[in-house]
Parts: sequence; C-alpha cells; structure tokens
Amino acid sequence: MVKIESFDAGVPTAGPYSPCVRAGNIIYVSGQAGLPAEDVKGQTRGALENIKKLVEAAGGKVGNIVKITVFMKDIKTFNRMNLAYKKFFNENDVKIFPARTTIEVSNLPVGGMLVEIDAIAHIGD
Repeated sequence: MVKIESFDAGVPTAGPYSPCVRAGNIIYVSGQAGLPAEDVKGQTRGALENIKKLVEAAGGKVGNIVKITVFMKDIKTFNRMNLAYKKFFNENDVKIFPARTTIEVSNLPVGGMLVEIDAIAHIGD
C-alpha cells in the first residue's frame, strides 16, 4: 500500500484541499498563485517559489519536477510568463525543463490572479 502524506509549507489555499500530496515517490502540487505580485512575471515567479517550497517540504527539489501546468488569464502575456519561468528553472540549476502544458482560462479562483501553476515531481527510485 502506498503511503500518502499532505504538506502545506505555509502557502495559502483558496479552499478545502491539500496544497501538496506525496503518494509514494510522486509529489502532486495543487495550483499555486503568485499573489500579491501584480504582473504576470511576478506572479509566475511567486507561484513557482511556492511550488519549490512545497516540493522541498515533501522531500524533493526543483530538479525533481517532471510536469507543470500553467493556467493563464490572458495568453497574450505568454512571452512574459515564459521569461520568468525560464529564469526560475535556470536559477535552480535545472538541466531538463519539465514537460509543460499552458492553457488560457476565462477566470481564476482569486481576484487579481493572472496565472496559476500546478506541478508533479518524482523523487527516489
């Protein structure tokens, strides 16, 4: 049977869910916001920093992230999001970027959110 653990690392949530769940060697990080930043680059950076905190709390590191999903309020800001995304992973010495899906959505759950990012990481053998 797979051991399931929940981690929060002090990141805020907008509802009744776990910010991070580790099931065996897989870490699932719920969608993270980058508030209170007001632009998409700042929110992308903040969301990724929250993901980093959660992955580390669950025993992993940024280099263990294998899949990212980015939900954007305005796909026209994709290039700005992408610059912040690339910079974050480069600063964390990631050699192979995670697989990624980027989706434009009509709205996000908290006022002022421009981006929400979730992640999956794999640790151990």
